Amino acid sequence: MLKGISPEPALAALHKDMPSDRLKKACTEFESIFIAYMLKSMRASISGDSLFLNNNTGKIIQSMFDENLALGISKGGGIGLAGMLFERLKL
Repeated sequence: MLKGISPEPALAALHKDMPSDRLKKACTEFESIFIAYMLKSMRASISGDSLFLNNNTGKIIQSMFDENLALGISKGGGIGLAGMLFERLKL
């Protein structure tokens, strides 16, 4: 039978030493990585008929745009993942 996730005592001591602003920043950055991966997966599902994105430079620009967009989304409230992680990880 599955039980809920409970932090181990050694991990709980580490979390108490970490200021909540650092934890919040880490959760936000994790959410932005998750959103960037979602954007990449969504872009892979559509056909690439764009003229300037067919070469390597275009793909790099598109990837950088997605990463910055994901960071902006997560800093602006995001999809709620960072908030849930923060609430679960803070002790």
